[in-house]
Amino acid sequence: MAKSIGDERALDVYQELLTFTNAITETLDVQKIVYWDEIPSIPNHFFKNGFLHTLQSRGDLGEKMGKAFQNELDPKPCQTLIIGTDCPYLTVATFEKAYKELEKSDFVIGPAKDGGYYLLGMKEFFPNVFLEIPWSTESVLPLTIKRIQDQNLTFTLLEELNDIDTVEDWKEWKQNH
Repeated sequence: MAKSIGDERALDVYQELLTFTNAITETLDVQKIVYWDEIPSIPNHFFKNGFLHTLQSRGDLGEKMGKAFQNELDPKPCQTLIIGTDCPYLTVATFEKAYKELEKSDFVIGPAKDGGYYLLGMKEFFPNVFLEIPWSTESVLPLTIKRIQDQNLTFTLLEELNDIDTVEDWKEWKQNH
């Protein structure tokens, strides 16, 4: 996005998405952990109340998500969701439905319109779901589903939402909200 609107405007968009994600998730009565590429300098204006902060592992998106799930699920399996900060269409109801669906499925997936997903949830760590996925392509969701099915596991799809990857996505969001 920065290539089309410049670094400064892209940073504004990113901070607005962080503000939105913070507002929608801080009301959830669950443990919330923010995984950062680098921990923001103090004062951090985002994710203050009720959030834990940790560093992401290195690697591609799959390696980062896989390690985050492993960190949270290896000590004790529990319902765990992961999201990015690029989906302003999320609601509290989205999270409530995701947790409810995890009661009966091994995975819950929030499909994004671009072929990826905005939310992934699981109760136990299944590392194979992150292997050999061409991240940021339209193949992410179908390959993830195939990995789940290859292990004879179950999944539930949530409502398809748009995430913000392009200037057009951002303009669409701003026009409607």
